[in-house]
Amino acid sequence: MKTILVDDELWSMLQFRDMCVDDPEIELVGEFSSAAEALRFASEHSVEFALLDIEMPEMNGVELARRLRELNPEMIIVFLTGHKQYLEDFIQMKADYYVLKPYTREDVQDIFSRVKLLSGRLRRRVYFHTFGPFMMYVDGRPYGFRREKPRELLALLVDKRGAPLTGREAMRVIWPDKDSSDTSLFRMTVARLREELDRAGVGDILISTAGGKSLDVSRVDCDMYDFLNGKNWQAFGGEYLPEYSWGEMTLADLEEQYSRRTSIGGGD
Repeated sequence: MKTILVDDELWSMLQFRDMCVDDPEIELVGEFSSAAEALRFASEHSVEFALLDIEMPEMNGVELARRLRELNPEMIIVFLTGHKQYLEDFIQMKADYYVLKPYTREDVQDIFSRVKLLSGRLRRRVYFHTFGPFMMYVDGRPYGFRREKPRELLALLVDKRGAPLTGREAMRVIWPDKDSSDTSLFRMTVARLREELDRAGVGDILISTAGGKSLDVSRVDCDMYDFLNGKNWQAFGGEYLPEYSWGEMTLADLEEQYSRRTSIGGGD
């Protein structure tokens, strides 16, 4: 879990650094005594967990937490403070946890235990990789499709981002040399895709509606979705589903957004 520590007290930095080294699930990617530096780092790198001191010069931990959540609404936030009067701020911020200073090694271990439990609840079972060849991961493991067309159909549903896909549209995109009014190939491929997803134990991500078939995006994670939501945008390396020519339109949009974000970042 990619973690940052923001605290202007050296002893606190050293204590948490030592604890992070001992815990293989906690990856300390940044230590900052300045809230502004931490915010700048989080805008350019993936951060999943932030340990924040409350009382810091220039920008306090509560304001920093608000701005970090704007970058990543799912970031886990834990406050460190020596004062109980900040409790109302914790509640308003919907912080995940807080601990009072001075704290012990056992307190730090408790923080890590709670954070890992919370991370497990937030993490979705299915992850789609689209910045490069299409891959579906289930519980962190790549899934091997037995047939190519169900795989391509799923990639198209991912590209649709939860919008319904009709049989005629699928025929025009996946089988452009076939009569789009005959959707029998589409229906057969949907059935095979359902078999694949059921075999992987994630059949509930495929939804049937009056408008067609769609992906339940609330049950999946995807690098492209993160990018469009302003998270982990640096993961985009100029590729998007290169094996499918129909992905070129989305690729053009991604390239435009990436160029806009990097030009904004370069002007800061």
